[in-house]
Amino acid sequence: MSYEIDLGPDSYEQMLEAFGPFIKAARKTGRAKGQAAKRSAKAAGEDTATIRAWAKESGYEVNDRGRVPAEIHDAYHKAH
Repeated sequence: MSYEIDLGPDSYEQMLEAFGPFIKAARKTGRAKGQAAKRSAKAAGEDTATIRAWAKESGYEVNDRGRVPAEIHDAYHKAH
């Protein structure tokens, strides 16, 4: 769920004061958006069948269907 809040300078300070303890105790989740977007854009133009075939020939275990793991994508790109 996402929210957008329009705040003036005073309201912003009040929000930071209220959320401060929670933000300090929080932890980050997921990938950075830039990295995820880069992987998605890169993967969109790739031929996964070619990558799967290369991975199998190179001794990697890869499923015939579904997402090709990032480490296999990375290894394929290092090899080519």
